[in-house]
Amino acid sequence: MTQDLQGVIDSGMCIGCGACTAADSTVSLTLDTTRLSYRPSHASTARAASVCPAIAVDFDHLQAQVFPGAEPGPHGVVEAVFLAQSTSVERNTAASSGGLIKELLLHYLASGEVDGIISLSHDGGTDFSAGLVTDAADVDALPGSIYHAVPFDGALRILRERPGRYVLVAIPCQLEGIYSYIHTLEPALADRIHTTIGLLCGWQYTHHALRAISLFKGVDPDALTDVSWRGGGPVGRLRLPTPDKTVSVSRRVDFSYQVAFDRSFNIPRCHLCVNHSNFLADIVVGDAWLPSTVYTTTGISLLITRTDATRAVVAELTAAGRIQSTDVSVDEITESQTRRVVFGDFAYAYQAYLAAEGLPYPAMTGPNREAARLHTPEQAAAFHGELQHKLALQAAGRYRALWWRKATREFPRLAKRYLDWFLVRIVRIKSLTGRRSEVSADKIRIFR
Repeated sequence: MTQDLQGVIDSGMCIGCGACTAADSTVSLTLDTTRLSYRPSHASTARAASVCPAIAVDFDHLQAQVFPGAEPGPHGVVEAVFLAQSTSVERNTAASSGGLIKELLLHYLASGEVDGIISLSHDGGTDFSAGLVTDAADVDALPGSIYHAVPFDGALRILRERPGRYVLVAIPCQLEGIYSYIHTLEPALADRIHTTIGLLCGWQYTHHALRAISLFKGVDPDALTDVSWRGGGPVGRLRLPTPDKTVSVSRRVDFSYQVAFDRSFNIPRCHLCVNHSNFLADIVVGDAWLPSTVYTTTGISLLITRTDATRAVVAELTAAGRIQSTDVSVDEITESQTRRVVFGDFAYAYQAYLAAEGLPYPAMTGPNREAARLHTPEQAAAFHGELQHKLALQAAGRYRALWWRKATREFPRLAKRYLDWFLVRIVRIKSLTGRRSEVSADKIRIFR
C-alpha cells in the first residue's frame, strides 16, 4: 500500500476530488503556486492515500458496488445511448450542447425524491467549488462546464454533514475519488447519493491556461470576475469578463485558444485517464461530436444511461416534451469522443512508460482495457519529453514561447488536426470508405 500522498504532490497528479480531505481532516486542498492546479496540503498517511484516485482506482470493485449485478462492456455498464436536446432554446443555446443537465436537475428536484443537487457553484472570479442547490429557481443560474482546475472537496463534505439524498453532478475523476472514499471508508454515505450525472470529460486545465489566454488577449487574469467556457450555440465561446471589458474567444478556430489549451496545459493525471466516458455515473452527458450533428443550430448531446432508472427518466422527459431524444448505439460514443480517448489507447501506454521509468502514475485498469490499441513506448517517451519541456515554460510564465512553438514547429500537427476534422466530420470519409454508418437522417431531423 502507498504510504502517503507525497508522490501525488511531487507529480502534480491531484485532481482536487477531496477524498483525502475526508479521510484526514488535517489535509486541505491548496493551489500549487508553480503548477497552478490543486494539491493536498501535506503528505498525510496511508489512510488518505488509500482513497486517492491519483494513486489507484479499482474499477472492478467500484462498478460492482455502484451497478451490482451488471456486466460492464468496453464502454462500461450501458443500458442505452441517445442523441438528445432540450426543447428549451434558451437552455440549449446557453449550454452550447443539448442543455440536458439542467433539464435533468429540474426533473429530479420536482420529483420530491431528492433533497438537493450537488454541483459546481461560482464563488467569484475564477473560483468555483462544490455547492448545494435546493430550489429549482436556482438551476438555470448554475455555471456551465468549467474546464480549469477546481477543488471539489465540498461534495463529500455536504454528503457527510447533511442528511438526505442528493443528485451529484461530477466529472469522471471526481466520482472516482468520491466513490473510492465511500466504498473504502464510509459505505453508509452511498445511500445519500440518489443519482449521479456525469460529464463526458474533455480534460481539466491548470490555471496556466487561463493566464496564457488572458495574456494573448490583453486581459488582466487577476481582474477576471468570472469565466464562461460555453454558450452562444454549438462549440461555444470562452468569455473572459473584467470590470472594464469582456473578451470573447472562439473555441474552435482562434489560434491563441489552441495554444493556451494545448494538452500540455492539462493536469498531469489527465494524460493517464482511461475513464473519459465516466464509467461510474448513472447517466452521462456530453457533446455529440458526430458528422450527423455538425450542422445543428443549437447543439445536440450524447447521452448514456447506465441504469434502468435513468433510462426511464429519459423516456419520461421525452414523453413530457421537455427533451427530444433518439436512440443510437455505443458506436456513437466511440465516434463522438474518438477511440484513442474512449479506450485509452495512449493513456494505458503512458501508464506503462511511467511505470517503467519508476515515476508516479495512477494505477487503474478500466473495462475498456481489452479494446485498447496501445501506442508504442517510443510515442509515450516522445510525448513525455515534450511535455516536460512545455511544463517548464509554463512554470516560468513563458507563454509567448509556447505561442511561437505552436506557430512554427507544431503548426503542421495543428493543421493536420483540422484536416482530419474536415475529412471525418464534413466529408464523412469514414462513411464513404465503408468504415462506419452515420446516424440516419430520420433520427436527426427531430433536432433543431
